[in-house]
Amino acid sequence: MGDGPLTDFEIYYTQKGLVQVSNEVHRRILAEIRNSDKSLTDLSHSLKKAQSTLSVHLNKMVEEGLISTYDDPQDSRRKVYTLISVRFAYSRPPNEKSMDMIINTLSDIVEDPAKTRDAMMRFMFLGLDGIGLSVEPMASILGGLHATALYGALTGSTLEETVANAREYYSKMGIGEVHIYSLNPLTIILSDKMTMTEGSAKSFGGYASGFMMKVLEDATGNQYEIVSSEVYGSEFNNFKFVLQPVKNRFRTSARRSEGLRSRGLRTPSAPVSRLRQAPIRSRRRAWGPRLRL
Repeated sequence: MGDGPLTDFEIYYTQKGLVQVSNEVHRRILAEIRNSDKSLTDLSHSLKKAQSTLSVHLNKMVEEGLISTYDDPQDSRRKVYTLISVRFAYSRPPNEKSMDMIINTLSDIVEDPAKTRDAMMRFMFLGLDGIGLSVEPMASILGGLHATALYGALTGSTLEETVANAREYYSKMGIGEVHIYSLNPLTIILSDKMTMTEGSAKSFGGYASGFMMKVLEDATGNQYEIVSSEVYGSEFNNFKFVLQPVKNRFRTSARRSEGLRSRGLRTPSAPVSRLRQAPIRSRRRAWGPRLRL
């Protein structure tokens, strides 16, 4: 890799550590198998690349710990590629306005320690956006871990009650106001008083969406996903996202788990499942050794 600014890259957490992915073909492969496992033939068709060309890239990605393979249960002669890493961050154009926003906001609140403390998360997202790094995926993961630590405490007798409990709890944390726009489809709006950039607002909203998805999963037993999202408002301080249960996830998850077990592997996100099942007193121990940020 030559000297110069880094552009168009993603960062993944693997069992071997952090891996920067800047190769366009690698990023497209990861995008393809993020939600469902794919064979070499599947990838060749979707990416319109020769199988021989893709094989070289796939072998490299296996070596880096980004993906792995397992035998297709329906055809042992065919290998299926599966994701065993977690996307943490990705590059975006640097935003010079971000640093100015931090300075301007700090000048207004710096004499009030409580307000300065409450603004720290927003400052971090603004600063990272300023240098051209979006941590929206990592923010979503952290939001999910936050909800996991609650151990189902926000679960209500109905979906509406669960959503109401989550909204009330989140709004009390001082990191934005949560509003329920509609229950079907479940549409949530996170609003904040602080002016942001579009990139930092996505990371800010990522924490909220990760939190809400995990609360709903614990309450219903179904995984949820974001089907659409947008940042709006002249000050980019409103983040709207729509959630729905993941479809056909059981088949993919079962095949992925079966294939990984056959190779003695597991994804870096596996500790989250162990954390849910662990007694309260052992939660920190269940997660800590596996993932260090």
